[in-house]
Amino acid sequence: DDLAACADNAQIYDVLEALLDLTPQAGVFWIGADLGYTNDPTEIVVFQDAPGEHAVTSLILRIHCARVAYPILSMLIALLERYYAPAGIGIDNGGNGGAVVQELLTLDAYRSLQLVGRVHGIDFGGVTVLPMPDGGEVRKRTKELMTSLINGLLQRREIRFPQDDLVLQDQFSTHTYTMTNNTIVYAKGNDHIIDAVR
Repeated sequence: DDLAACADNAQIYDVLEALLDLTPQAGVFWIGADLGYTNDPTEIVVFQDAPGEHAVTSLILRIHCARVAYPILSMLIALLERYYAPAGIGIDNGGNGGAVVQELLTLDAYRSLQLVGRVHGIDFGGVTVLPMPDGGEVRKRTKELMTSLINGLLQRREIRFPQDDLVLQDQFSTHTYTMTNNTIVYAKGNDHIIDAVR
């Protein structure tokens, strides 16, 4: 609703900047996004790596959007890039995500951000190939791998979430799955923050 009265892209950027009230940050940052439009909301997360012997990655910003078209989501991610200069941006490659990845990597409006190699469309239904020290490789289902990596970070206390983000806590604590033919199938619906974190 805040963007409905905007006449052009410049006004959209101004409204987004005002809504987010961002300040430039120093450090190593990562952005994750699960982008939706009609039935599904958009969730965007920004993590910051803390250097040192006991390195911890902390969620410093979570953005929830509803009914925001993908060209505006592209602008939003570009705006976050200007403030955080993330080392990487992972976007769920389904639906709106694929369109946003394509815009960010191909449109002249975003070319100056030099996003090639930093923006990655992630196919959660696909397979991730992991190289092994002996030169071989192991293939793992992407969504399962990402979930196990998050679980490991939580167990080792190497990732932090804000204590006051009750929506995030609800999603992580109620997320379920079933086993079908030795394959984990995650419940759909209340998992958009989790997918952004993945």
